[in-house]
Amino acid sequence: MALLYIIISILLGASIVLFLKPYWQSRIILLNSNNVVSPTFLLFPASYLVGTLILSWITYFLALAFKDSGSSLLYANIFSFLLALLIILFIAFLQKKRIEKFLYNIKRRISINIKKSEWFVIIASTIFWAFFINRSLFIDGDILKVGVSAFSDFGANLPVIRSFSLGSNFPTQYPHFPDGTIRYHFMFYFMAGNLEYLGLPLPQALNIPSILSLICLNMLLYSLATFLTKKILAGIITCVLFTFRSSFSFFTFASEFSSPNDFLYAIAKNRNADGTFREHIGNTLNEGWGLWTQKVYINQRHFAFALGLFILSLFLMLPIFVDTIEYIKKQINNVKKGYKSEFSSTNRSIIIEYIITIMFSKKAWVFKSIMPCVLAGLILGLLAFWNGAVVIGAISVLFIMAALSKHKLEYLITAVITFILSTLQSRLFAGTGTGVVSLQYTPGFLAKSDSLHHILSYFIELLGILPFILVGVYIAYTVRKRKWIGILLSSISIIILIMFMPAINLFWKVIILGAYFCFLAVIFMKDNNIHVSDMSVFLIPVFLSPIILASTLQLTPDITVNHKYIMQSVMLLNIPVADLLSELFKPKKISNFIALYLAFLLSCTGIVDMITLYNLDKNNVSYNQRDAVHVWVKNETNPDDIFLTHYMTHYGAPMSIMLAGRSVYNGYPYFTITAGYDISTREKVMKKIYNSTVPDELRQLAVSEGIDYIVVEEQNREATEYDLDESIFKELFTIAFQSNDITIYEVK
Repeated sequence: MALLYIIISILLGASIVLFLKPYWQSRIILLNSNNVVSPTFLLFPASYLVGTLILSWITYFLALAFKDSGSSLLYANIFSFLLALLIILFIAFLQKKRIEKFLYNIKRRISINIKKSEWFVIIASTIFWAFFINRSLFIDGDILKVGVSAFSDFGANLPVIRSFSLGSNFPTQYPHFPDGTIRYHFMFYFMAGNLEYLGLPLPQALNIPSILSLICLNMLLYSLATFLTKKILAGIITCVLFTFRSSFSFFTFASEFSSPNDFLYAIAKNRNADGTFREHIGNTLNEGWGLWTQKVYINQRHFAFALGLFILSLFLMLPIFVDTIEYIKKQINNVKKGYKSEFSSTNRSIIIEYIITIMFSKKAWVFKSIMPCVLAGLILGLLAFWNGAVVIGAISVLFIMAALSKHKLEYLITAVITFILSTLQSRLFAGTGTGVVSLQYTPGFLAKSDSLHHILSYFIELLGILPFILVGVYIAYTVRKRKWIGILLSSISIIILIMFMPAINLFWKVIILGAYFCFLAVIFMKDNNIHVSDMSVFLIPVFLSPIILASTLQLTPDITVNHKYIMQSVMLLNIPVADLLSELFKPKKISNFIALYLAFLLSCTGIVDMITLYNLDKNNVSYNQRDAVHVWVKNETNPDDIFLTHYMTHYGAPMSIMLAGRSVYNGYPYFTITAGYDISTREKVMKKIYNSTVPDELRQLAVSEGIDYIVVEEQNREATEYDLDESIFKELFTIAFQSNDITIYEVK
């Protein structure tokens, strides 16, 4: 039934996408001129992502409607299946001729019209991500095993899944802080919980949609890069750079070693220079957490799904920007050639003409087409509780794009729809007066201070050679027309690279600077005809917007969460970098060697990240699904019961309780604080209960807080925050469960 649910999601998505074809076709045609990407290749990711988004929301709201039935997910799935089938059949009836033609072509050709490069993207991304996803979460008999790379974040995510599949979390609340609200973007985990409810084991219920999401993201990222550059190689390079990040972390790490053998051994075994164990390499603040590595997609499974839908929304809105740039270019060429032009033939500069066009002309504001911007707004609005960070990052991209485009009212419509849908969801799930986003000006992100020097130092160490290749895009674009601009940009970039390169040894400095000098030399060589796309040049400031957002505003209690905006931005900035690299890959020319040289500098840190991830998941954390606490809680307690436990909920009884689909009164602080909950009161209550010596006060406090069970185990007995007197609990409450060192008291 779970696999059938996934199939119906895809069919529903395909039906909706094809039904709406008249409304988005003109936008895709503008991007996909000459069919640089096969339409069939685009259909699958669009179908899966759109279908899953819509069917999951339908199922959720039906389950909410049947919350008092005792079988909310059962009825929700029955009716969502029927409704989806009705929609599919209705659309099929309306599109009968088109479907007959489609089936005829399949029968005649007996083949799927997908290019070799597209097959490569599908197969490579499937193998890579399926391997690492399945290693991070699997089940061995009754033992659920979570890889070291994922168990920390899964401490928050797995309880959400189980609150739906084994519990009855309607209306939905956060299992780590049950108060009738949820401020955590939970819908991806609801979808996984529903798949487990329908029969898939938990690992497959989470892994299958995670793998499909990453495959779809790679397919759409390849398509976006190929659309913008018209180069198939650029699409492939973009996917490679997405997987293997650019950073100077490789070189700062390598500089700690005097022997190449020691360096290679440390990489292979996850060791520091002194032989101690490490996780991820990198010296910037919190980089050791793996904030920028493949690990993010392993332990934050909802991120890739939301990024894929963000790219779909870009497909609908980017053509406005592309059309604006093409219009400006055409008018400039007409002026130069003496043809009729809408630009004046006076001495006004091109910049002034451009500003007038995008700000003060009629075309700057009027609609060209309403439906695409409505569809983009619906996609982004419905994403708010799948991954809110992606939605905010998307708005920042569209904001800069709107400022530089004609037809600004279309962007406004998208933004308004996104805001309305996001606000409605926030009111429904988080309640009024408890917004999930709080705005605070915090410049510099994780740099040492908000000084320009520290910010530049931070981002150059973090992003490596990537920013300088982006400057190279502008150099390559201008050097043929205005050589002096290319020389000026080259000089400035070299000075900045030398000044702000992190502390690394001389050997690696020579390697990096040598590569950059060779790169610039190739650009300036007369016999190298390097043509970067106009779109690469104009879209760099647009794609930089999430980085600017992350470096100026704090929207959650922990600013570290802003790393998702930077990853979103870098994912897009890889496209102009790939555009330039694909121009350098020219057989039998020195530029081919330089391209390989740069590819190494751009990806070497990401390759070490991959080895690190592989090593981390050789070890795992185990959860016994036949654990006595887990079985008792699942079979003998009510789905809405609340347990008071120690706050370290990754292990022991608290995790067994949450994996049985129940909630704990005050869960792991990092999860609750970063989700926006004020835990101070509950921390005081927890300490007061475990520290209590007055029976009546203890009982009254537990009852007033809605606590149904109190757990006492070694974590409580050894706690330093309070002095536990267990005898008062034995005297006051009934022992509902006892096994080994774990005792659970029932509050009546």
